[in-house]
Amino acid sequence: MPTRETFSEPVLKTAPLNVLDELYLNLDRRDEPWSVHLEIRVEGRIDAARLRDAVRRAALVHPMARARLAYARATDVRYRWEIAEELAGVDLEEVNCRRSGDLAAARERLLSRMPDLDLPGPFCLLLAHERRGDALVMNLHHAAGDGLGALRLMGSIARAYAGDEDPPEAVDALEVRDVSAIAGSASLRERVTRGRAAIDYLTRGVSTPTRLAPQAPSDRPGYGFELVSLEPAELARIGELRGGEATVNDVLLAALAVAVRRWNSRHGARTGWVYVMMPINLRPPEWRFEVLGNFASYVSVRFSSDDLKSLQTAIGAAAASTRRIKDDGIAGLVVDLFALPSALPTVIKQRMQRLIPLTGNVIVDTAALSNLGRIPPAPGFGDAGAVQGVWFSPPARMPLGASIGAATLDGRLFLTLRYRHAMFDAQAARAFLQTLTGALTSRPRRRRAVPTARRRRSPTS
Repeated sequence: MPTRETFSEPVLKTAPLNVLDELYLNLDRRDEPWSVHLEIRVEGRIDAARLRDAVRRAALVHPMARARLAYARATDVRYRWEIAEELAGVDLEEVNCRRSGDLAAARERLLSRMPDLDLPGPFCLLLAHERRGDALVMNLHHAAGDGLGALRLMGSIARAYAGDEDPPEAVDALEVRDVSAIAGSASLRERVTRGRAAIDYLTRGVSTPTRLAPQAPSDRPGYGFELVSLEPAELARIGELRGGEATVNDVLLAALAVAVRRWNSRHGARTGWVYVMMPINLRPPEWRFEVLGNFASYVSVRFSSDDLKSLQTAIGAAAASTRRIKDDGIAGLVVDLFALPSALPTVIKQRMQRLIPLTGNVIVDTAALSNLGRIPPAPGFGDAGAVQGVWFSPPARMPLGASIGAATLDGRLFLTLRYRHAMFDAQAARAFLQTLTGALTSRPRRRRAVPTARRRRSPTS
Protein backbone atom coordinates (compact mmCIF):
# COMPACT_ATOMS: atom_id res chain seq x y z
CA MET A 1 0.00 0.00 0.00
CA PRO A 2 1.17 3.56 -0.64
CA THR A 3 2.77 5.34 2.28
CA ARG A 4 3.08 9.04 2.94
CA GLU A 5 4.35 11.11 5.84
CA THR A 6 2.24 13.88 7.34
CA PHE A 7 2.61 17.51 6.26
CA SER A 8 4.49 19.83 8.58
CA GLU A 9 6.54 22.05 6.25
CA PRO A 10 6.07 25.83 6.32
CA VAL A 11 4.58 27.44 3.24
CA LEU A 12 7.11 29.54 1.33
CA LYS A 13 5.00 31.11 -1.42
CA THR A 14 1.55 31.10 -2.95
CA ALA A 15 0.60 31.19 -6.63
CA PRO A 16 -2.79 31.52 -8.31
CA LEU A 17 -4.02 28.67 -10.47
CA ASN A 18 -3.84 29.64 -14.13
CA VAL A 19 -6.85 29.19 -16.41
CA LEU A 20 -5.80 25.68 -17.47
CA ASP A 21 -5.17 24.61 -13.85
CA GLU A 22 -8.70 25.68 -12.95
CA LEU A 23 -10.23 23.93 -15.94
CA TYR A 24 -8.55 20.61 -15.14
CA LEU A 25 -9.24 20.92 -11.42
CA ASN A 26 -12.96 21.22 -12.06
CA LEU A 27 -13.05 18.46 -14.69
CA ASP A 28 -11.89 15.90 -12.15
CA ARG A 29 -14.40 13.26 -11.04
CA ARG A 30 -13.97 10.35 -8.67
CA ASP A 31 -14.87 7.76 -11.33
CA GLU A 32 -12.89 9.56 -14.08
CA PRO A 33 -9.73 11.06 -12.54
CA TRP A 34 -8.34 13.94 -14.63
CA SER A 35 -4.68 13.01 -14.35
CA VAL A 36 -1.52 12.60 -16.41
CA HIS A 37 0.09 9.16 -16.72
CA LEU A 38 3.86 8.90 -17.30
CA GLU A 39 5.79 5.64 -17.11
CA ILE A 40 9.40 4.63 -17.66
CA ARG A 41 11.17 1.27 -17.66
CA VAL A 42 14.80 0.76 -16.68
CA GLU A 43 17.22 -2.13 -17.19
CA GLY A 44 17.74 -3.02 -13.53
CA ARG A 45 16.29 -2.55 -10.05
CA ILE A 46 15.39 0.75 -8.37
CA ASP A 47 15.74 0.90 -4.58
CA ALA A 48 12.60 2.32 -2.94
CA ALA A 49 14.37 4.18 -0.12
CA ARG A 50 16.81 5.83 -2.52
CA LEU A 51 13.90 6.67 -4.81
CA ARG A 52 12.03 8.48 -2.03
CA ASP A 53 15.12 10.54 -1.28
CA ALA A 54 15.55 11.29 -5.00
CA VAL A 55 11.94 12.46 -5.28
CA ARG A 56 12.42 14.86 -2.36
CA ARG A 57 15.57 16.31 -3.93
CA ALA A 58 13.93 16.56 -7.36
CA ALA A 59 10.99 18.44 -5.84
CA LEU A 60 13.38 21.19 -4.68
CA VAL A 61 13.90 22.05 -8.38
CA HIS A 62 10.18 22.32 -9.19
CA PRO A 63 7.90 24.51 -7.04
CA MET A 64 4.75 22.79 -8.32
CA ALA A 65 6.12 19.45 -7.12
CA ARG A 66 5.80 20.90 -3.58
CA ALA A 67 2.36 22.46 -4.09
CA ARG A 68 -0.89 21.85 -2.29
CA LEU A 69 -4.28 23.46 -2.98
CA ALA A 70 -5.14 26.19 -0.51
CA TYR A 71 -8.56 26.15 1.12
CA ALA A 72 -11.11 28.09 -0.96
CA ARG A 73 -14.40 29.47 0.31
CA ALA A 74 -17.44 29.10 -1.92
CA THR A 75 -17.46 32.87 -2.51
CA ASP A 76 -13.78 33.09 -3.54
CA VAL A 77 -13.16 33.77 -7.23
CA ARG A 78 -9.64 32.33 -7.43
CA TYR A 79 -7.94 29.18 -6.30
CA ARG A 80 -4.37 29.36 -5.03
CA TRP A 81 -1.47 26.97 -4.70
CA GLU A 82 0.62 26.94 -1.53
CA ILE A 83 4.26 26.05 -2.16
CA ALA A 84 5.99 24.21 0.68
CA GLU A 85 9.67 24.67 1.45
CA GLU A 86 10.38 21.00 0.89
CA LEU A 87 8.57 17.74 0.17
CA ALA A 88 8.70 15.50 3.23
CA GLY A 89 5.98 13.05 2.19
CA VAL A 90 6.26 10.87 -0.93
CA ASP A 91 3.16 8.96 -2.04
CA LEU A 92 4.83 5.76 -3.28
CA GLU A 93 3.55 2.21 -3.69
CA GLU A 94 6.07 -0.61 -4.19
CA VAL A 95 5.00 -3.93 -5.70
CA ASN A 96 6.77 -7.13 -6.70
CA CYS A 97 5.28 -8.40 -9.95
CA ARG A 98 5.38 -12.19 -10.03
CA ARG A 99 2.63 -12.79 -12.58
CA SER A 100 2.18 -11.27 -16.04
CA GLY A 101 -0.81 -9.15 -15.07
CA ASP A 102 0.53 -7.72 -11.80
CA LEU A 103 1.98 -4.54 -13.31
CA ALA A 104 -1.19 -3.83 -15.30
CA ALA A 105 -3.33 -4.24 -12.18
CA ALA A 106 -1.05 -2.00 -10.08
CA ARG A 107 -0.93 0.64 -12.84
CA GLU A 108 -4.71 0.67 -13.09
CA ARG A 109 -5.04 0.92 -9.31
CA LEU A 110 -2.65 3.89 -9.18
CA LEU A 111 -4.28 5.83 -12.02
CA SER A 112 -7.84 5.18 -10.98
CA ARG A 113 -7.37 7.49 -7.98
CA MET A 114 -6.26 11.11 -7.73
CA PRO A 115 -3.26 12.45 -5.81
CA ASP A 116 -4.29 14.25 -2.63
CA LEU A 117 -4.14 18.02 -3.18
CA ASP A 118 -4.50 18.69 0.55
CA LEU A 119 -0.83 17.74 1.05
CA PRO A 120 2.26 19.06 -0.75
CA GLY A 121 3.13 16.97 -3.79
CA PRO A 122 0.29 16.72 -6.38
CA PHE A 123 1.50 13.36 -7.69
CA CYS A 124 1.83 9.73 -6.62
CA LEU A 125 4.17 6.98 -7.79
CA LEU A 126 4.26 3.25 -8.37
CA LEU A 127 7.53 1.31 -8.29
CA ALA A 128 7.02 -2.13 -9.87
CA HIS A 129 9.79 -4.74 -9.77
CA GLU A 130 9.84 -7.18 -12.68
CA ARG A 131 12.41 -9.68 -13.91
CA ARG A 132 12.92 -7.76 -17.16
CA GLY A 133 13.58 -4.49 -15.29
CA ASP A 134 11.68 -2.09 -13.06
CA ALA A 135 8.85 0.24 -14.05
CA LEU A 136 8.28 3.62 -12.40
CA VAL A 137 4.78 5.00 -12.98
CA MET A 138 3.73 8.57 -12.18
CA ASN A 139 0.17 9.78 -11.61
CA LEU A 140 0.21 13.60 -11.78
CA HIS A 141 -2.90 15.63 -11.00
CA HIS A 142 -3.62 17.46 -14.26
CA ALA A 143 -4.42 20.64 -12.34
CA ALA A 144 -0.72 20.77 -11.42
CA GLY A 145 0.90 19.89 -14.72
CA ASP A 146 0.73 18.47 -18.24
CA GLY A 147 2.60 15.66 -19.99
CA LEU A 148 5.78 17.62 -20.67
CA GLY A 149 5.77 18.85 -17.07
CA ALA A 150 5.54 15.25 -15.85
CA LEU A 151 8.41 14.33 -18.17
CA ARG A 152 10.57 17.14 -16.75
CA LEU A 153 9.86 16.05 -13.18
CA MET A 154 10.68 12.42 -14.01
CA GLY A 155 13.99 13.55 -15.50
CA SER A 156 14.85 15.36 -12.27
CA ILE A 157 14.02 12.24 -10.24
CA ALA A 158 16.31 10.15 -12.47
CA ARG A 159 19.21 12.60 -12.11
CA ALA A 160 18.76 12.82 -8.34
CA TYR A 161 18.69 9.02 -8.06
CA ALA A 162 21.88 8.75 -10.14
CA GLY A 163 23.58 11.55 -8.20
CA ASP A 164 23.88 13.66 -11.35
CA GLU A 165 23.52 17.43 -11.49
CA ASP A 166 20.09 18.67 -12.58
CA PRO A 167 20.53 21.70 -14.86
CA PRO A 168 18.53 24.72 -13.65
CA GLU A 169 15.54 25.71 -15.72
CA ALA A 170 15.84 28.67 -18.08
CA VAL A 171 12.96 30.56 -16.43
CA ASP A 172 11.40 31.07 -13.01
CA ALA A 173 8.67 28.43 -12.85
CA LEU A 174 6.29 30.58 -10.79
CA GLU A 175 6.77 33.75 -12.82
CA VAL A 176 5.84 32.17 -16.17
CA ARG A 177 2.67 30.41 -15.00
CA ASP A 178 0.27 32.93 -16.57
CA VAL A 179 -0.57 31.06 -19.77
CA SER A 180 -2.79 33.94 -20.90
CA ALA A 181 0.29 36.15 -21.03
CA ILE A 182 2.02 33.58 -23.25
CA ALA A 183 -0.78 32.74 -25.66
CA GLY A 184 -3.76 34.99 -24.94
CA SER A 185 -4.77 37.91 -27.14
CA ALA A 186 -2.39 40.85 -26.66
CA SER A 187 -4.78 43.52 -27.93
CA LEU A 188 -8.39 44.17 -28.89
CA ARG A 189 -7.43 43.97 -32.57
CA GLU A 190 -5.84 40.57 -32.09
CA ARG A 191 -8.89 39.41 -30.14
CA VAL A 192 -11.16 40.46 -33.04
CA THR A 193 -8.91 38.69 -35.55
CA ARG A 194 -8.93 35.53 -33.48
CA GLY A 195 -12.69 35.83 -33.07
CA ARG A 196 -13.17 35.74 -36.84
CA ALA A 197 -10.88 32.73 -37.07
CA ALA A 198 -12.85 31.09 -34.27
CA ILE A 199 -16.13 31.42 -36.17
CA ASP A 200 -14.55 29.60 -39.10
CA TYR A 201 -13.01 27.00 -36.79
CA LEU A 202 -16.21 26.33 -34.85
CA THR A 203 -18.40 26.07 -37.94
CA ARG A 204 -15.97 23.91 -39.96
CA GLY A 205 -17.81 20.68 -39.35
CA VAL A 206 -21.15 21.03 -37.63
CA SER A 207 -22.17 17.38 -37.47
CA THR A 208 -22.35 15.45 -34.23
CA PRO A 209 -19.02 13.70 -33.63
CA THR A 210 -18.85 9.97 -34.25
CA ARG A 211 -18.82 7.94 -31.05
CA LEU A 212 -16.37 5.06 -30.81
CA ALA A 213 -18.26 1.76 -30.70
CA PRO A 214 -18.04 0.28 -27.18
CA GLN A 215 -17.12 -3.38 -26.83
CA ALA A 216 -17.73 -5.37 -23.64
CA PRO A 217 -18.19 -2.22 -21.50
CA SER A 218 -18.65 -2.36 -17.73
CA ASP A 219 -19.66 0.02 -14.97
CA ARG A 220 -16.23 -0.16 -13.30
CA PRO A 221 -14.82 3.30 -12.49
CA GLY A 222 -11.38 4.40 -13.63
CA TYR A 223 -9.21 3.43 -16.57
CA GLY A 224 -7.44 0.56 -18.24
CA PHE A 225 -4.20 0.81 -20.23
CA GLU A 226 -2.60 -0.91 -23.22
CA LEU A 227 1.04 -0.15 -24.07
CA VAL A 228 3.00 -0.85 -27.24
CA SER A 229 6.28 0.25 -28.80
CA LEU A 230 7.20 0.48 -32.49
CA GLU A 231 10.75 -0.22 -33.59
CA PRO A 232 12.90 2.22 -35.62
CA ALA A 233 12.06 0.48 -38.92
CA GLU A 234 8.34 0.86 -38.23
CA LEU A 235 8.79 4.50 -37.22
CA ALA A 236 10.70 5.07 -40.46
CA ARG A 237 7.74 3.70 -42.44
CA ILE A 238 5.46 6.13 -40.58
CA GLY A 239 7.80 8.94 -41.60
CA GLU A 240 7.52 7.85 -45.23
CA LEU A 241 3.75 8.38 -45.08
CA ARG A 242 4.05 12.10 -44.40
CA GLY A 243 4.52 13.61 -47.84
CA GLY A 244 4.11 17.34 -48.52
CA GLU A 245 4.03 19.44 -45.34
CA ALA A 246 2.56 16.78 -43.08
CA THR A 247 4.30 15.93 -39.81
CA VAL A 248 4.49 12.65 -37.90
CA ASN A 249 1.85 14.11 -35.59
CA ASP A 250 -0.45 14.62 -38.61
CA VAL A 251 0.08 10.96 -39.53
CA LEU A 252 -0.83 9.89 -35.97
CA LEU A 253 -3.98 12.05 -36.03
CA ALA A 254 -5.01 10.64 -39.39
CA ALA A 255 -4.31 7.05 -38.39
CA LEU A 256 -6.40 7.42 -35.23
CA ALA A 257 -9.33 8.82 -37.23
CA VAL A 258 -9.01 6.01 -39.78
CA ALA A 259 -8.80 3.45 -36.96
CA VAL A 260 -12.06 4.81 -35.50
CA ARG A 261 -13.75 4.44 -38.88
CA ARG A 262 -12.44 0.90 -39.40
CA TRP A 263 -13.38 -0.11 -35.86
CA ASN A 264 -16.91 1.25 -36.12
CA SER A 265 -17.43 -0.28 -39.58
CA ARG A 266 -16.26 -3.64 -38.23
CA HIS A 267 -18.78 -3.41 -35.38
CA GLY A 268 -21.72 -2.05 -37.36
CA ALA A 269 -21.63 1.41 -35.80
CA ARG A 270 -22.00 4.89 -37.31
CA THR A 271 -18.94 6.32 -39.09
CA GLY A 272 -19.52 9.98 -39.85
CA TRP A 273 -17.39 12.96 -38.80
CA VAL A 274 -14.49 12.04 -36.53
CA TYR A 275 -13.20 14.71 -34.13
CA VAL A 276 -9.79 14.16 -32.55
CA MET A 277 -8.84 16.26 -29.52
CA MET A 278 -5.22 17.42 -29.64
CA PRO A 279 -3.19 19.51 -27.16
CA ILE A 280 -0.81 22.21 -28.40
CA ASN A 281 2.24 23.01 -26.28
CA LEU A 282 2.27 26.77 -25.65
CA ARG A 283 5.75 26.85 -24.14
CA PRO A 284 8.13 29.09 -26.12
CA PRO A 285 10.85 27.22 -28.07
CA GLU A 286 13.59 28.28 -25.64
CA TRP A 287 11.97 26.27 -22.82
CA ARG A 288 9.84 23.81 -24.78
CA PHE A 289 10.59 20.85 -22.46
CA GLU A 290 10.89 22.86 -19.24
CA VAL A 291 8.67 23.80 -16.27
CA LEU A 292 6.25 21.61 -14.36
CA GLY A 293 2.87 23.25 -14.96
CA ASN A 294 0.01 23.49 -17.47
CA PHE A 295 0.95 25.01 -20.80
CA ALA A 296 -1.07 22.86 -23.23
CA SER A 297 -4.26 24.14 -24.82
CA TYR A 298 -6.63 21.66 -26.46
CA VAL A 299 -8.03 21.99 -29.99
CA SER A 300 -10.10 19.72 -32.22
CA VAL A 301 -8.96 18.27 -35.57
CA ARG A 302 -11.97 17.21 -37.64
CA PHE A 303 -12.27 14.63 -40.39
CA SER A 304 -15.24 14.27 -42.74
CA SER A 305 -16.23 10.97 -44.34
CA ASP A 306 -14.50 12.06 -47.56
CA ASP A 307 -11.30 12.79 -45.61
CA LEU A 308 -11.31 9.21 -44.32
CA LYS A 309 -11.50 7.42 -47.68
CA SER A 310 -7.87 6.44 -47.22
CA LEU A 311 -5.01 7.07 -44.85
CA GLN A 312 -3.39 9.38 -47.39
CA THR A 313 -6.48 11.59 -47.74
CA ALA A 314 -6.77 11.67 -43.94
CA ILE A 315 -3.12 12.73 -43.60
CA GLY A 316 -3.69 15.56 -46.07
CA ALA A 317 -6.78 16.69 -44.15
CA ALA A 318 -4.91 16.55 -40.82
CA ALA A 319 -1.99 18.59 -42.19
CA ALA A 320 -4.32 21.26 -43.60
CA SER A 321 -6.30 21.44 -40.34
CA THR A 322 -3.32 21.67 -37.99
CA ARG A 323 -1.70 24.30 -40.22
CA ARG A 324 -4.86 26.46 -40.06
CA ILE A 325 -5.11 26.00 -36.31
CA LYS A 326 -1.52 27.19 -35.83
CA ASP A 327 -1.73 30.04 -38.36
CA ASP A 328 -4.97 31.37 -36.83
CA GLY A 329 -3.77 31.08 -33.23
CA ILE A 330 -6.72 28.89 -32.24
CA ALA A 331 -4.87 27.44 -29.26
CA GLY A 332 -4.48 30.96 -27.88
CA LEU A 333 -8.14 31.68 -28.54
CA VAL A 334 -9.10 28.63 -26.50
CA VAL A 335 -7.07 30.09 -23.61
CA ASP A 336 -9.05 33.34 -24.03
CA LEU A 337 -12.31 31.38 -23.83
CA PHE A 338 -11.17 29.41 -20.78
CA ALA A 339 -10.43 32.70 -19.04
CA LEU A 340 -14.03 33.92 -19.36
CA PRO A 341 -15.37 32.02 -16.29
CA SER A 342 -12.33 32.89 -14.16
CA ALA A 343 -14.20 35.65 -12.31
CA LEU A 344 -16.98 33.29 -11.21
CA PRO A 345 -17.12 32.05 -7.60
CA THR A 346 -15.43 28.70 -7.07
CA VAL A 347 -18.72 27.01 -6.13
CA ILE A 348 -20.05 27.74 -9.64
CA LYS A 349 -16.84 26.61 -11.34
CA GLN A 350 -17.07 23.29 -9.51
CA ARG A 351 -20.58 22.76 -10.88
CA MET A 352 -19.85 23.77 -14.49
CA GLN A 353 -18.42 20.35 -15.40
CA ARG A 354 -21.81 18.83 -14.50
CA LEU A 355 -23.36 20.80 -17.37
CA ILE A 356 -21.54 18.73 -20.01
CA PRO A 357 -24.18 15.95 -20.13
CA LEU A 358 -26.89 18.61 -20.61
CA THR A 359 -25.42 19.49 -24.02
CA GLY A 360 -25.99 15.94 -25.20
CA ASN A 361 -22.20 15.64 -25.24
CA VAL A 362 -22.24 17.19 -28.71
CA ILE A 363 -19.14 19.24 -27.90
CA VAL A 364 -17.12 16.20 -26.78
CA ASP A 365 -14.68 14.82 -29.36
CA THR A 366 -14.50 11.24 -30.64
CA ALA A 367 -11.05 10.42 -29.25
CA ALA A 368 -7.90 12.20 -28.08
CA LEU A 369 -4.29 12.13 -29.21
CA SER A 370 -1.49 13.73 -27.20
CA ASN A 371 2.00 13.50 -28.69
CA LEU A 372 5.05 14.52 -26.65
CA GLY A 373 7.06 14.31 -29.87
CA ARG A 374 10.75 13.44 -30.07
CA ILE A 375 11.83 13.87 -26.46
CA PRO A 376 15.40 14.64 -25.37
CA PRO A 377 17.69 11.74 -24.41
CA ALA A 378 16.49 10.30 -21.12
CA PRO A 379 18.85 10.52 -18.12
CA GLY A 380 19.69 7.12 -16.68
CA PHE A 381 18.88 5.88 -13.17
CA GLY A 382 22.48 5.32 -12.16
CA ASP A 383 23.15 1.70 -11.23
CA ALA A 384 19.51 0.85 -12.06
CA GLY A 385 20.45 1.32 -15.71
CA ALA A 386 19.30 3.25 -18.74
CA VAL A 387 15.69 4.11 -19.56
CA GLN A 388 14.41 1.51 -22.04
CA GLY A 389 11.00 3.00 -22.73
CA VAL A 390 8.66 5.86 -21.88
CA TRP A 391 4.88 5.74 -22.06
CA PHE A 392 2.43 8.55 -21.46
CA SER A 393 -1.32 9.13 -21.68
CA PRO A 394 -3.85 11.91 -21.04
CA PRO A 395 -7.27 11.35 -19.41
CA ALA A 396 -10.22 10.09 -21.46
CA ARG A 397 -13.54 11.15 -20.01
CA MET A 398 -16.75 9.59 -21.32
CA PRO A 399 -18.30 9.78 -23.85
CA LEU A 400 -14.87 10.17 -25.43
CA GLY A 401 -13.58 7.21 -23.45
CA ALA A 402 -10.30 6.55 -25.31
CA SER A 403 -7.10 8.55 -25.61
CA ILE A 404 -3.75 7.85 -27.25
CA GLY A 405 -0.49 9.11 -25.79
CA ALA A 406 2.65 9.08 -27.95
CA ALA A 407 6.34 9.70 -27.31
CA THR A 408 9.44 9.08 -29.40
CA LEU A 409 12.71 8.16 -27.70
CA ASP A 410 15.90 6.83 -29.27
CA GLY A 411 14.20 6.19 -32.60
CA ARG A 412 11.30 4.18 -31.12
CA LEU A 413 7.66 5.25 -30.91
CA PHE A 414 5.86 4.44 -27.66
CA LEU A 415 2.05 4.40 -27.77
CA THR A 416 -0.42 4.11 -24.90
CA LEU A 417 -4.16 3.56 -25.17
CA ARG A 418 -5.91 4.81 -22.06
CA TYR A 419 -9.55 3.77 -21.98
CA ARG A 420 -12.56 3.87 -19.71
CA HIS A 421 -14.00 0.55 -18.66
CA ALA A 422 -17.33 1.98 -19.82
CA MET A 423 -15.84 1.84 -23.35
CA PHE A 424 -13.77 -1.37 -23.59
CA ASP A 425 -12.64 -4.43 -21.73
CA ALA A 426 -8.96 -5.38 -21.97
CA GLN A 427 -9.40 -7.64 -25.00
CA ALA A 428 -11.33 -4.98 -26.94
CA ALA A 429 -8.74 -2.35 -26.00
CA ARG A 430 -5.93 -4.51 -27.38
CA ALA A 431 -7.90 -5.03 -30.58
CA PHE A 432 -8.48 -1.30 -31.01
CA LEU A 433 -4.81 -0.51 -30.42
CA GLN A 434 -3.92 -3.15 -33.02
CA THR A 435 -6.29 -1.42 -35.44
CA LEU A 436 -4.41 1.82 -34.88
CA THR A 437 -0.93 0.32 -35.23
CA GLY A 438 -2.12 -1.57 -38.31
CA ALA A 439 -3.20 1.70 -39.90
CA LEU A 440 0.17 3.24 -39.05
CA THR A 441 2.46 0.49 -40.27
CA SER A 442 0.65 -0.91 -43.30
CA ARG A 443 1.96 0.26 -46.63
CA PRO A 444 -0.54 2.01 -48.93
CA ARG A 445 -1.93 -0.24 -51.61
CA ARG A 446 -0.51 0.36 -55.03
CA ARG A 447 -2.49 -0.09 -58.18
CA ARG A 448 -1.44 -3.15 -60.07
CA ALA A 449 -0.14 -2.30 -63.48
CA VAL A 450 -2.30 -3.59 -66.31
CA PRO A 451 -0.10 -5.93 -68.36
CA THR A 452 0.36 -4.82 -71.94
CA ALA A 453 0.13 -7.26 -74.79
CA ARG A 454 3.59 -8.35 -75.84
CA ARG A 455 4.33 -7.38 -79.45
CA ARG A 456 4.76 -10.34 -81.70
CA ARG A 457 7.88 -10.16 -83.73
CA SER A 458 7.36 -10.44 -87.47
CA PRO A 459 9.33 -13.03 -89.28
CA THR A 460 11.12 -10.31 -91.26
CA SER A 461 12.16 -8.13 -88.31
